[in-house]
Amino acid sequence: MFSKKARRAECEHRNSVTVRNAGIERTVCEACGMVSLRGLEELSGSVSRNQFERESERSHAIAG
Repeated sequence: MFSKKARRAECEHRNSVTVRNAGIERTVCEACGMVSLRGLEELSGSVSRNQFERESERSHAIAG
């Protein structure tokens, strides 16, 4: 039996699905499952950490 790694090396990734969302392009090969990621564009403005923090991080910062 072949390993997944060996099958990926032999696969030509002809049957793939591509999704573009939030500035990232994700492509998945339907034959072997290989996933590739690619950034699509630069950020258009400044980014701060609190734009991405989770609720648990907010409550921890307030309590601390």
